[in-house]
Amino acid sequence: MGIAEVLTIVFVVLKLSGVIAWSWWLVLLPAIISFSVYALILVMKLVMVLIAVVAVKKRSRGIK
Repeated sequence: MGIAEVLTIVFVVLKLSGVIAWSWWLVLLPAIISFSVYALILVMKLVMVLIAVVAVKKRSRGIK
C-alpha cells in the first residue's frame, strides 16, 4: 500500500469522524492523483509497444 492509499484512508476516516470538514473531492484527491499517474504510465507503455510493433513491421518490409 502506497502513500496515496494511506492518505486516502486517513482522510476518509477523518472526514467520517467529523474531524475535517473538507469536500469529498479533496478527501479523495490522493486516490485521484494516484489513479491518474497509473493511467498515464499505462498509456505511455501502450504507445511504446505500438511504436515498437510499427518499427518491426517496417523493418521486416525493408522500409526505412
